Amino acid sequence: MEIIANRNLPSHRQNKNCPCADCSQDRTHIKCDKPYKCAKLARDILQCILPKWHPLTSAPPYSLNIDPEQITADTNDEDNHLTLFDPTYPSPDSLTDGFQVFTTLNAPCNVPARQAPKPSGEPPKLISIIITGTHKIDKDGYYVSGGGAWFGQDDQRNKSIKVPEHLAAPGAGEVGAILSALSSLPINAPLQLMVKSPSLRKNLTKNLTNQEDTDWMDHPNRILMKVLVAQLRKRCALTTIIDTNKLADKTSAKHALALAKEGMVKDTYDTFETKVDAPFEISGMKLHIGTQRTFYKNIRNVQIKSKQRRLTNMNMARTLYAIGEANGATPTSEQVWLSIRHKDIPKSIRGFLWKSLHSAYKIGEFWDKIPHYENRGKCGLCSLPESMDHILLECDESPASRVIWKAAKDLWLKRENNWPDICFGSILGCNLITVRDSDGKEKVGATRLLKILILESAHLIWKLRCERTIKFGGDREKHHSENEIYNKWLHAINMRLKFDRLLTDSMRYGKKASKIDIVLKTWSGLLKNEDDLPDNWIRQTGVLVGMTPRPPPGRLR
Repeated sequence: MEIIANRNLPSHRQNKNCPCADCSQDRTHIKCDKPYKCAKLARDILQCILPKWHPLTSAPPYSLNIDPEQITADTNDEDNHLTLFDPTYPSPDSLTDGFQVFTTLNAPCNVPARQAPKPSGEPPKLISIIITGTHKIDKDGYYVSGGGAWFGQDDQRNKSIKVPEHLAAPGAGEVGAILSALSSLPINAPLQLMVKSPSLRKNLTKNLTNQEDTDWMDHPNRILMKVLVAQLRKRCALTTIIDTNKLADKTSAKHALALAKEGMVKDTYDTFETKVDAPFEISGMKLHIGTQRTFYKNIRNVQIKSKQRRLTNMNMARTLYAIGEANGATPTSEQVWLSIRHKDIPKSIRGFLWKSLHSAYKIGEFWDKIPHYENRGKCGLCSLPESMDHILLECDESPASRVIWKAAKDLWLKRENNWPDICFGSILGCNLITVRDSDGKEKVGATRLLKILILESAHLIWKLRCERTIKFGGDREKHHSENEIYNKWLHAINMRLKFDRLLTDSMRYGKKASKIDIVLKTWSGLLKNEDDLPDNWIRQTGVLVGMTPRPPPGRLR
């Protein structure tokens, strides 16, 4: 088409009898009656193509300003030590690739993306930066993210940043540190980023195309990552990314981490540009890679978001804080929601955790909105306002809470040393708590046992409260005795032990069967007459927890 449009022979005429060689050939070989009209149509079509897509005005191939000897033999696909950032702006290879959905409402940019022109003079030397980030969740349940960029000892370019609250998330500190460092560097300086986070390294290299095809849909730092990629593409020098863990010198990484921690406690937030320059903006998800899941998720994202539930946010904040205190590292809210669906948790307890996180049970404040039923929002034992944490932990008049948590602690101390402090947040997120030994190594059996004790105990306290309030109608004469409560708890633990043993049957459950060694590590040291049992007691009958049931009233006095 371009060749036809550019016919400019001196003998060319704008009529059907044009004597030029091109038109004569068209009339002879392809039987075209009016070649001059085809040439005019080709010119009109080319004029309709926007500059961004026009073959004569589109961006030229990228030219990287770096000496060949600086690219070492380590930059191969099989070595994860050093990888290259590809600055090429993605362009559709076919018509199918060109269709995108869920784009922004901004007018499309018709200017092609181009790298910045190389400044005159000798290019700067290679600049190496160690990037580190850290984050935590404050008492209000909000993320606090800090990042550090370490250039060298006493280097004035060293940066310590604090990510704004609306952008803070796991990993945001590292991205923010890179953006802050780029703002002070020459655009033609070869850059070597030493990054600890494997996910960030992958997202800037081999996963970059997939992330951009989905418009960074599932990424927690979607806004910052889009800005970072655009900034790296503007630079007219090579960018390499190195795994910090592979470096021989660990001192510099510690300095970078110290900068990140300093940034996290800063009084003021650092500012970041959150808008991508129009030529470099990639908006929307490619239509041909869409699935039912991605379409549904994007539809939910573009719809008007409903108001977040206040109690859910409060409970999630308490859960994240409690797990952060227990483990020394704060999980994400997504990890908490996934943890309550773990295969080790019975379905009844999964529902209990889900409703407790949402404060969906009809207790406490629920009854304050219903006239003449406000008294149902009070605890039937102490008359204080009722809530789930009050039922499970705080009611001083509740024998169920007192007896059950003491029994759980006694069983734990038969084998382990310290019983952890139990709060409402640690109950909701106990599936994420990790028990470690003095060397910092995870104790798989103890971790699983703690989860079982906390969940079975909390769920039983709730069931006993429902029996006391609904089945017995609050009649104190029918309330459970302490011995009855203790025996119910012991029965629940023994039933859990029984199901653990049954679920190890690989003949029946195949790959879904529980691993025998994990079950042994969970319960060994807690069994009745364990010295008389074989090392593998899974198939033995009559295996019980080593705690004796209490006799009912009126017997063995």
